[in-house]
Amino acid sequence: MQPVSREAAHAVGFSSLTFKDAARNRTLKTVVWYPAPCGTPMEANLASPIFVPFIAAKDAPFSGAQERWPLVVLSHGNGGSAINLSWFGVYLAAHGFIVVSVDHPGNTYGDTSPEGYVRAWERPQDFTALLDGFLKDSVWGPRVDPRRIGAAGHSMGGYTALALAGARLNLAPLAGLCTSPETRGHPGCDELREVDYGRIDMKVARASYKDSRVRAAFAMAPGMAGTYEARDVADVDVPVALVLAKGDELMPHERNGLHLAKLLPQAKSVVLDDAAHFTFLPECAPLGFKVAAMLCQDATPGTRAASQARTRHEAVVFFRQALGVQR
Repeated sequence: MQPVSREAAHAVGFSSLTFKDAARNRTLKTVVWYPAPCGTPMEANLASPIFVPFIAAKDAPFSGAQERWPLVVLSHGNGGSAINLSWFGVYLAAHGFIVVSVDHPGNTYGDTSPEGYVRAWERPQDFTALLDGFLKDSVWGPRVDPRRIGAAGHSMGGYTALALAGARLNLAPLAGLCTSPETRGHPGCDELREVDYGRIDMKVARASYKDSRVRAAFAMAPGMAGTYEARDVADVDVPVALVLAKGDELMPHERNGLHLAKLLPQAKSVVLDDAAHFTFLPECAPLGFKVAAMLCQDATPGTRAASQARTRHEAVVFFRQALGVQR
């Protein structure tokens, strides 16, 4: 199981909410982790039988330690799910953050397609709609400090966090790479070769979906990292942290993570030597190694817990500093 750290200031509660983005006809299902009163009984919760459980209290009372709390919106990777980032959300909640993770319609577990993957520009708009609803919610809105909102995510969720901070999606290299006969074996292109890129409005895809309420972005093995040009990140004007996997098998480190880090020299970059692309999913249960071996693969076997511990620590330090959060 994934325990809350010993130095945590709070127990952790979790709940679920659903918001409707009527303008885009999208239903946004969320998981929320939040600080609960110290001593709240917590138990193991199973996100998926292939992953180890996380420890939290379902629908626990909210901590009364302070009136308003910093908020982090959290975005899963391609075909993932909100609850599979519990290893990250629980830790931040235990250290004084509200964390809201969303299932992205069309690109979440049980509801995904190549077209949904390519339409990644919908993702930051999901969070803009979610923030609109969350901050107006009679229960949750009064608990959020609207001056202290950050974004985080893994893989395409990392792109999403960066997009909220001002980065723009550049689909043209992906379209060229994944439709070229010479690159049919390229990792990551398997589900993207049959997409009709001619039907995609590249201006819409490459537009800005920056949300000025987001004051910091934390991207783990960010998707599309190798496609950015300097102009695509020129509008990023908030603190950014990149956590990169040196053994990333889907997006080789030199051409992707390092490329993006060079375009964002002001960002804090952390390279995890033992990590692979899926290191940022929960630790695997025995069943996971049997039925979903790819998702359980790390560059150095047996190091996922240590890589995640480093990532969680970096996230708390980063968001406290970037958002001006007092301990």
